[in-house]
Amino acid sequence: MNAELREVNIPGCYSSKISIGKNNAQQLLEASEIGLLDFQSNPLSVIRKNNQKRINISSNVSVDLTSERYLFLRSGALQHPEIIPFENQVNWRGNLFPEKPSEVILTWKNNFEFVQEDNASGKAGLRLPQLGALHSILGYWTTDNLKPATVVLPTGTGKTETMLALLVAAQIESLLVVVPSDVLRSQLSKKFETFGVLQKSGVIGNDAHRPVVGQLRQAFESVDDANAFCSKCNVIITTPDALYASSDNIWKEILHNFSHLFIDEAHHVEANTWNKLRSHFENKYVLQFTATPFREDGKRVAGQIIYSFPLRQAQKLGYFSKINYLPVTKFEEPDIAIAKEAIAQLRRDLTQGFQHILMARVKRIGRAEEILQIYKELASDFNPVILHSTLDAQTRKHALEEIRNNRSRIIICVNMLGEGFDLPNLKIAAIHDAHKSLCVTLQFIGRFTRVSNISIGNASIITSKPEGIIDENLRKLYSEDPDWNYLIQDLSETSIAKEKEANEFDNEFGKLPEDISIKSIDLKMSTVIYRTHCDAWNPEAIYDYIPVEQLFTNPIAVNEKDKVVWFIVENRIQVEWGTIETIKDIRYDFFALFWDEGNDLLYINGSSTDSIYSDLAKTVCGGDVEIIKGEEIYRSMARIDRLVPTNVGVLDIRNRSRRFSLFVGADVIEGFPIAEAQTKTKTNIFANGFENGYRVSIGASLKGRIWSYRIASSLNEWVEWCNHIGKKVTDSNINIDDVMGDFIRPIIVESRPPYVALGVEWPYEVYANCSDEIRLKYAGHEWALIDSDLKISNFNTNENIQFEIVTPDMKVGYEIFFLNNGMNFRAITDEIRVVIKRNEVNLSDFLNNLGLSILLEQEAKIEPPGLLLKPNRNLLPYDKNKIITLDWDGINIRKESQGHNRDVDSIQYKVTEYVKSLLDWDLIIDDDGSGEIGDIVALKIDGHNLIMHISHCKFSTEDSPGARIEDLYEVCGQAQKSVIWHRNLDVFFKNLIRRERNRGKNHQTGLIVGDRNLLLNIQEKWRYLIPNLTISIAQPGLSKNKVSSKQLELLSSTEVYIYEVAHAKFIVISSS
Repeated sequence: MNAELREVNIPGCYSSKISIGKNNAQQLLEASEIGLLDFQSNPLSVIRKNNQKRINISSNVSVDLTSERYLFLRSGALQHPEIIPFENQVNWRGNLFPEKPSEVILTWKNNFEFVQEDNASGKAGLRLPQLGALHSILGYWTTDNLKPATVVLPTGTGKTETMLALLVAAQIESLLVVVPSDVLRSQLSKKFETFGVLQKSGVIGNDAHRPVVGQLRQAFESVDDANAFCSKCNVIITTPDALYASSDNIWKEILHNFSHLFIDEAHHVEANTWNKLRSHFENKYVLQFTATPFREDGKRVAGQIIYSFPLRQAQKLGYFSKINYLPVTKFEEPDIAIAKEAIAQLRRDLTQGFQHILMARVKRIGRAEEILQIYKELASDFNPVILHSTLDAQTRKHALEEIRNNRSRIIICVNMLGEGFDLPNLKIAAIHDAHKSLCVTLQFIGRFTRVSNISIGNASIITSKPEGIIDENLRKLYSEDPDWNYLIQDLSETSIAKEKEANEFDNEFGKLPEDISIKSIDLKMSTVIYRTHCDAWNPEAIYDYIPVEQLFTNPIAVNEKDKVVWFIVENRIQVEWGTIETIKDIRYDFFALFWDEGNDLLYINGSSTDSIYSDLAKTVCGGDVEIIKGEEIYRSMARIDRLVPTNVGVLDIRNRSRRFSLFVGADVIEGFPIAEAQTKTKTNIFANGFENGYRVSIGASLKGRIWSYRIASSLNEWVEWCNHIGKKVTDSNINIDDVMGDFIRPIIVESRPPYVALGVEWPYEVYANCSDEIRLKYAGHEWALIDSDLKISNFNTNENIQFEIVTPDMKVGYEIFFLNNGMNFRAITDEIRVVIKRNEVNLSDFLNNLGLSILLEQEAKIEPPGLLLKPNRNLLPYDKNKIITLDWDGINIRKESQGHNRDVDSIQYKVTEYVKSLLDWDLIIDDDGSGEIGDIVALKIDGHNLIMHISHCKFSTEDSPGARIEDLYEVCGQAQKSVIWHRNLDVFFKNLIRRERNRGKNHQTGLIVGDRNLLLNIQEKWRYLIPNLTISIAQPGLSKNKVSSKQLELLSSTEVYIYEVAHAKFIVISSS
């Protein structure tokens, strides 16, 4: 090197700021770089290494500010760079005005190269996924396709540089970038201002000027201010909140200034935000970037996926670091176990020279405070800090500084440190509360798998097996000892593949209407069905049937492959309150049509329910179509057990003054009048019941309409529902009289029904809550309501129904009495208080508001507020030969529970031994106690089946077996109550685990076979298995040889109820 030339750092030069309010814009006029200081030049100058351009250095303060840019020597005399760094002695002067956006764009022409990096040779350039994305996007735009497009790039593959490259390669005129957070707005602005690494890597030429980049932070006061700001920028970066802070007319004007819209981290964009943006970018280019094609709420990101780089390939190429998955299987105190393992991993990493940071993730602020104390106790030397949204700005800033400066190695976060937080050595994730969806989890994990130039190791994920996960794929991720490096790849690709399939279904519609997306429509499960006789349908004929001016969605969306059509019609009708030609009511009607070509059926869904759309059907499938109507339509209700009508419309064929009547709710019985049955016909029925052991709703009208309360998650789901309904409606083997005969007629209860009460049960919502938050307080004791028992205390038909609230600390009596308003509750002696957070009420008031379900003999049941449901049928007695007898020798048949000592002379012990003999069970749990699922719960995974056995035991009221009906009342009631667990196995497992954990707190266990980790494993897997439930009752006081007809009737009604509601088997165990 020439002795007169010395390497120095030339500082970067930013333009003067463009400021309107707190909205600022600037341009990086000169990038910081290495230069050669020429001591001999006159005037003194520095030479840029990259282009040999000479920059003058002057101490003259009077130089014209509009002249060529130069470096001003602040001290007046140059000090040797080894004494004072050169960049600290100078600052830029002269023309520092930002360029006009159009002038900047001109410099981009012929200044972009599609250069691919080559790590082996050290050649810089674009990464493979960046190149692929760029070619896909530019190719997509050459087709003049203005549908929103989505690019899926895994974390770490260089999404931001892809945006920067696209800006120059496409010479974008004016770009709006929407980001989800303030932090990301600031970071992305810096990237756009500098072109990131693209100029240094030769992708963007050195002669290309950097864009004028604006940050929209607050509302503009006027349209003129907004337009002035936008006109001076090549790129503006904003958050949705900042954009919409301006008044409607202003933010709409802002959007009109841009030719292109980029949405970064698109999975954060809510539907209403997306619709707002999209509606103002008609005929413009919209591009979304994301690591996952699903929003945080689990719904699909709008837009067609035009490029997706596989996560498998990203990890193979080293863009995505390896993951060490360290599952914690501690059943009790899992938070402490997770913290210990995470801290141990941090210490191991630090010992290996990796300056890693640990982040503990929780879902609530209260949880964060709890977890912080754990980490402080276990690792005070790492100075754990906390971050959450309610902390003041100064506290948050201090916590981040502690982390950045390595004074703290552990940070506890509540949904903080999301996108935009750049901390490469954040490598250990302690997940105390798991996310509920795969897409958010993958995004979260990506925060720890970024690859950096600094010396960091692989990512480590520490967590226990989370309970209550809804996302099926997420369950696979947290299964026992998976290889996350492969499983994450598979799940990511599966997730994206499913989205592509949905896109392909949408793409089969060809040209779609611009204004409305089918994804934003809540499609109700409803249809009319026509038999067709055509060789081909003609959806294009809809244009002849509906005037173009009435088509709100034009073109009509046609999927010729799947034979599905949808469109929206705008109807202008006369107002009801006058005849004014200049004023009309506007109503929008949605239509979906599906032609089942193989079965010659046309299904039509219309949002207006006052039509059967016969003209539309004829238009599409010919004039010889025939609607399926009349009582034939009620076949849709076949194969649904315990059908209870909630709405019934009847037509009186004689009395014209009351031709039609609609009966709803408690009055529905009037729709089935016995005395006048010959003169009335049912026109429409809506009912609830159980199909294949699951609750369903179904409605049908004689005119031909069939509907359900369900909402379809997609158009394809509606098509599948139509196929299911169509098979039943066209099945001539279904007898309409049998369907009608299966209805249960609800009766309003105003007095004590003449049936023995077998049991009372909490509403399903109490079990589903799985929480200890609602508590019962009595005589100085408290107990979780969900763990209390409700036990009938008088098995007769002539008194108020009496029952007891039973916990280990209390047994308090209540009774149910009936008035014309239905069932009512009152305490027999003292009241229990119900504690809900900070509020307390009497239990009787709580019950009068909430209600209880009452199980009665003869298949009867009373539901709140007081409706008696009883099937109208005669059951055969229970088959006596199916009763199983055991040898009760050595058993005290009046001793029910085995207790914690597993007393061998108890009924429960004997039944446990019997259950053991049935199968090689994975788990057998003694769940005996108030709030029990059953006295004995046995589980086994057998191939694709989950075998479940719930046993209920009851002591004999006398020393010898006999035919006492009272020995069966309570245990049959318990068996019938058990069907609730089939309704939601997630709730079943949550309660089973919660109760076992509570026993563990008292150093007890209910586990007889298996262990707690196995219980957690089965909980993870049940969603992939077919449940096979058996409910058994054991009453040694029942003699099989002496069993009475009344006992057999009770057993028969219990068996049928269990089968119809839960598709479960029923076993009766007795003495000989």
